[in-house]
Amino acid sequence: MKRILSISCCLLSIICYLSSITYAEGDAVISWQMFRHDAGHTGRSPYKGSPTNNMKWRYKAEGRITSSPAIGTDGTIYVGSVDGMLHAINPDGTAKWTFKTDGEVTSSPAINADNIIYVGSRDQKFYAISPDGKLKWSYKTNGGIFSSPTIGPDGIIYFGSQDYNLYAVDASGTLRWTYHVQSPISSSPSVSPPEAGGVIYFLSGGGVVYALSPDGKLKWSKRVGRNTYSSFGSPSVDANGNVYIGSESGRLFLLGPEGEIKWRAQSGKAVHSSPAIGADGTVYFGSYDNSIYAVTFDCTLKWSYKTEGFVASSPCIDADGTVYAGSSDGKLYAIGADGTIKWTFQTGDWIESSPAIGHDGTIYIGSNDTYLYAIGK
Repeated sequence: MKRILSISCCLLSIICYLSSITYAEGDAVISWQMFRHDAGHTGRSPYKGSPTNNMKWRYKAEGRITSSPAIGTDGTIYVGSVDGMLHAINPDGTAKWTFKTDGEVTSSPAINADNIIYVGSRDQKFYAISPDGKLKWSYKTNGGIFSSPTIGPDGIIYFGSQDYNLYAVDASGTLRWTYHVQSPISSSPSVSPPEAGGVIYFLSGGGVVYALSPDGKLKWSKRVGRNTYSSFGSPSVDANGNVYIGSESGRLFLLGPEGEIKWRAQSGKAVHSSPAIGADGTVYFGSYDNSIYAVTFDCTLKWSYKTEGFVASSPCIDADGTVYAGSSDGKLYAIGADGTIKWTFQTGDWIESSPAIGHDGTIYIGSNDTYLYAIGK
């Protein structure tokens, strides 16, 4: 379905292209390393997704799955749940192990090149877990951790806390620096590529986007709204350091590398979804007006698709340009590059989790019905 999108914008000076990041280890790869796939949070996979809505299996947790899955080099899927556990699931859908924390795990896990899994918990701790499910180390903050960790190109891990601090820790759990703001940080930070300065971007609960240098010093900040639901509204960054972020006002903003507003795309209702960036610079995002949008690099509406519920799930894109996103109607939508529907998959409750794509094209998505689903041939 097509909808008219009211857009106020100015023309981008360049077309943005960001190469997909895949970490290799021998013949194995980390096909989905962290929330939104890579450190730039592009949501873009180098693999083709499933052409059908066939359910391969489903895995039951003991609570809602709002966390988004990550996929390790051996195909193990990692996802958190409000049951307080990080779940490790074999490629055939059987349980591998669980790691128990003392709070809900709504943070999405990240995996480093050594297959160490990082995740935060609402018990105020940030955890590093070995591939066999044993605790490697933990770091205590003074607030719950809703933020999903991001691993920078140099291996430093960034995450926010409800104690109003952004943390940078190394692989040994040693604190490198913190940056304090005036409101909680649920946003998952994004990191620009080294050629764009390795800048760390995140959103505070007060609706302010911050840009920090790799040593934790403020480069700039920009208010994009009065408030945000930043557990979903995390920034995405392209290869040139342009930042895309949604707001409670219903706008998607494009901020330039120095924090200047390049354009605003208006959807009409809150944008809690984190945007995905296509190889041609097209930006995809969901809105509480029940729609999924595709906006070109020059801020022109490419297409929109109406779902039967609000869209807080952040979309992902496969190698063919197919867009996958969940909705509060409980469905996962697969939408072709031209905006036409390919298929839908119905779960038992609304979807906050964002999908991940495995190297074999399997789509993994969590649902509030307590299941993680694997969809593929």
